[in-house]
This record gives sequence, C-alpha cells and structure tokens, in this order.
Amino acid sequence: MKGPHEYTLQDLLKTIYEQNEMTDIVYRKAAIDAYNEVVGEMIAQLSRNFKLKKDVLQVQLSSAALRQEMSYRKDSLLAKINEKMTEFKLKDIVFF
Repeated sequence: MKGPHEYTLQDLLKTIYEQNEMTDIVYRKAAIDAYNEVVGEMIAQLSRNFKLKKDVLQVQLSSAALRQEMSYRKDSLLAKINEKMTEFKLKDIVFF
C-alpha cells in the first residue's frame, strides 16, 4: 500500500513528460514500436517517415503495391497495434 507521498516510477515519469510536453514523443515511439512488432521486420524496413498527429499514425511506405496491401489490412493492423499500446490508442493509420 502506497503512502500519501509514495509514487511509482511510471507515475513520476508520466508527470515529468506531461510537465515538459514530452508525451507526444513518448506516444510516437510507442506507436512506432508497436507497428514494427505487428508488421514484422521485412515490412518495418520498408516503412519510414512516421508521424503521429491527433492519434493517427501516418506511415510512408516504399512502394505503391505495399501501400495498397497495407491499406487492405489496416483494420486488422490497427486492432493489433492497439492491443500492444498501454497509454493510449490509435484512432487510425494512414499509409502514404
């Protein structure tokens, strides 16, 4: 049981990130890590220029054919990525 002035390391880091407006950086890193884990090493290597805007992960892919395939799998990928996320959930993935 925690006393009135006892905090977990996770609580302290979250507070520091929020105070220094670093949560976007942490969320972006978590989203990219989850994406790379879900899609696998080969597709992860073909993905670049990740952006996270308003809970939407934007991923640039190296070819139009891969963009088309990933667009078909978007709902499944989004669900799997969100399963791995702990702090927040993505609303969408956009491939460009």
